[in-house]
Amino acid sequence: MPISNFSIADKTRNLTRLTCFFWLIAKIISYKVWLADRLFPLVPPFNFLEVPSAIHTILFSLSLLILVVLLLLPTNKILLVSIIVIEILSCALDQNRWQPWEYQYILLILILIINYKNKKNAVSVISLLLISVYFYSGVSKLNPIFSRFIRHEIVHANIFHESTSMASIWVTFHLGYLLTLIEILLSIGLLFRQSRKIAASFLIAMHLLILAAFGPFGLNYDKIIWPWNIVMMGFLYLLFIHNSPVTPFSQSIKQGWNKLILVLFGMLPALNFIGYWDFYLSSSLISGRTPEMYICINHEGSGKKLQPFFSKEKYQFRCDRNSYLLDITAWSFQEMQVPVYPELRIYQSIKKQLTERYPDMKATFLIYHYINGRKERIELNQK
Repeated sequence: MPISNFSIADKTRNLTRLTCFFWLIAKIISYKVWLADRLFPLVPPFNFLEVPSAIHTILFSLSLLILVVLLLLPTNKILLVSIIVIEILSCALDQNRWQPWEYQYILLILILIINYKNKKNAVSVISLLLISVYFYSGVSKLNPIFSRFIRHEIVHANIFHESTSMASIWVTFHLGYLLTLIEILLSIGLLFRQSRKIAASFLIAMHLLILAAFGPFGLNYDKIIWPWNIVMMGFLYLLFIHNSPVTPFSQSIKQGWNKLILVLFGMLPALNFIGYWDFYLSSSLISGRTPEMYICINHEGSGKKLQPFFSKEKYQFRCDRNSYLLDITAWSFQEMQVPVYPELRIYQSIKKQLTERYPDMKATFLIYHYINGRKERIELNQK
């Protein structure tokens, strides 16, 4: 029994250190999103949360400091509570900070606090959190847009190149569906003791493939997910491959505030499919279902001040020859190293702020929204 207790305590310490280390890396990479000194608009959920830029800087600095100290003192409850409070306050000042990895890290630390005196319970609930991430991530990708992304951006760009044979088109299109089904099945495999290690091993292989595809030797895109994929491999090893006694899932999730985790990660993500819960809070990652925003900015007017973020081509098919294209997601990546939080209310706020900031800007605001298996264009009126 003492060995088991030590094993569980050691495991929670390693989970905390692993989380804090890669959380720290992610925040350093994306430091601009945590500060107010930037061109990309801040989007607080309520107007009264518009605060001086110094507040953003203080919260960011405190966050980095506490994450560093937690690497040395991973079981300090005051520090664990402090990082949760600071992150919630910081995220309340800008919804673009509600990144999926940020949400996951906050809840993981929250689980450790809730189950501070019951380490077996904590490990069990954190395991369920990861299972939910993989399950909803897989389900959200069951659509033709994701399959076309796999075909064009991953397979054809890196393997078949310009091949347009009917066989390669058919195979690579359906490969996207196959990969999502595999992710869903592997997430279910994590639930059962007999299949847990095998499922975790295949998921680690999946993360390695993601790093190969999106890393510096692949698309060299979305750098913020690189540390996240590495830490997920660490979680899989600690939680599902490295054995230690834990509370059964059915018991741990029913105890105390753990029911909140069940609601947040087990139930509410299902509402995303009917439009009642946010994409990034539902593990809908690179799914093709998230709405996109583009702005066609006329050559004339003060909108030219955003020129550093215009598309490299003078105009594209979304705009006419008298306009430049501003891809909001590309702008977000370029300035903050994270994607824009993909919700219609966010785009409406960005539009409002830009038209107020540049009153004589001549622009057309376009939303591409996922409807019936494809992206439909919606034009927002400027005024």
